[in-house]
Amino acid sequence: MYETFKEGVREVMSDAALSQSWTKADHDAHVEIITGDEQDSSNSNSGDGEEDEDAMPLLVYVSREKRRSSAHHFKAGALNVLLRVSSLLSNSPYVMVLDCDMYCNSRSSILEAMCFHLDGRRRADLAFVQFPQMFHNLSSSDIYANELRSIFWTRWKGLDGLRGPILSGTGFCARRDAIYGARPASSQDQFSGVEVGELKRRFGVSNGHIVSLRRSGTGSTIVARDALPQEDAELVASCAYETGTEWGEQVGFLYQSVVEDYFTGYRQLYCRGWTSVYCFPAAASRPPFLGSVPTNLNDALVQNKRWMSGMLAVGLSRHCPLASAAICVPQSMGFAYYAFMALYAFPVLCYATVPQLCFLRGGTSFPEAASTLWFAAVFASSSLQHLVEVSVAKRGLALRTWWNEQRFWALNAVTGQLFACLGVALNLVGAGGRAVDFDLTSKASDDRLYRNGVFDFAGCTTLLLPATTLCLLNAAALVGGVWKMVGRGGSVSGELFLLCYVAALSYPLLQGMFLRRDPARVPAPITAMSVAMVAALLSLFG
Repeated sequence: MYETFKEGVREVMSDAALSQSWTKADHDAHVEIITGDEQDSSNSNSGDGEEDEDAMPLLVYVSREKRRSSAHHFKAGALNVLLRVSSLLSNSPYVMVLDCDMYCNSRSSILEAMCFHLDGRRRADLAFVQFPQMFHNLSSSDIYANELRSIFWTRWKGLDGLRGPILSGTGFCARRDAIYGARPASSQDQFSGVEVGELKRRFGVSNGHIVSLRRSGTGSTIVARDALPQEDAELVASCAYETGTEWGEQVGFLYQSVVEDYFTGYRQLYCRGWTSVYCFPAAASRPPFLGSVPTNLNDALVQNKRWMSGMLAVGLSRHCPLASAAICVPQSMGFAYYAFMALYAFPVLCYATVPQLCFLRGGTSFPEAASTLWFAAVFASSSLQHLVEVSVAKRGLALRTWWNEQRFWALNAVTGQLFACLGVALNLVGAGGRAVDFDLTSKASDDRLYRNGVFDFAGCTTLLLPATTLCLLNAAALVGGVWKMVGRGGSVSGELFLLCYVAALSYPLLQGMFLRRDPARVPAPITAMSVAMVAALLSLFG
């Protein structure tokens, strides 16, 4: 079936008349049932009347309308279209959301989610069941910390005790009425008792969709192609359908942030009184869902920059979790931790510049020797805590994973998090030009270097420039400072330890700038700009 679909796409693309009238940013809506007609239904049942487990379930192709003059709201807009179209087809009270690069790896995962949803002890206020994100193309070294271990192996388990984890964008099974904006106490009759005119004002003018709202909690699967309400389906998938409605503001996935999952879970679900459950698989079971990770550095940094900028924009808006009275204080602190995580960029930036310049000039930026042991103990305990968390997750001493996470945390702080802070700041003062960018992440690059544990700098832009500049500054300060210290007979200081630690963390950058000659090395313009900026800094402060 998939090969037939690909051939059909190729035929359409070869038609010059069609290809000129259709672009990714400008095309009509199209909804089509691919499987589920009468012939498919007859094949789905075996001779003894039992359902054939190998039969293809109902599969519907949905392409929403896009026009250059209308905002499409990225992933949140696409999810809202799917909610409306599916309400005309099955109107299932529960929806499963997966990213396009993820697939179901265990058929029992949906059953596990429904066990929570149908549990009489918790179903009244349970909005969604969140599964962890796991990946099929992780390398053994995972140099870009793509596993997101600290999130899905540690922090989400902690948040599970505070009404549930943060909605994570993929791998979750949610109640339809909760996403529509219902509240737990009245979700069963939230829409049935509302006048049709009010429902159309909030949800749009589609009669079929309004009928589905009044039948909330019941499903009626359509399996015949001629039963598809084509006109209504294309209406709810049109780009103008949401105009004048509450979609994206009070209904569906919310549009005010590029991290629609974080913001929708926070404002649409938790602030309305809903809870969630984190369903983490047992060690011996199959991962419920598997996805793809970025396999070069630029894509990993771009992905983190989008996450950080979106959450920081929420934290600095009127929707700041710390100012919300609708959720408990511990839960608001959990949301605030991620909302302001990008601010890590500034202390890391200070540690990457001030001690280096002080050491180069022969001064000191740390307290006297009497306090050295205390600061060393704090650093050691923090590193040990991280190592313990990694080792518990990996069920064994995992020094390589610990080191890779340390390195990428520092690298991401002075790249993705720093640019996220700058972008949000520019937008707050009205100089950003447009809302926080929704940068797409490619998952289709060559992964041979990633598999071998070698950094792939191909395609890196000025996003990498702060990291390469600070790396060169640290190397220059280390060489120059040690030379002066040896000449003057100085003693070993805390700055020297810090500079050696930073040099070890940033060795892949030095290697990519000066030791490698392959196409995946640090781009020459980035290296040249870094050298020029370090020379300017040394001339001013050296």
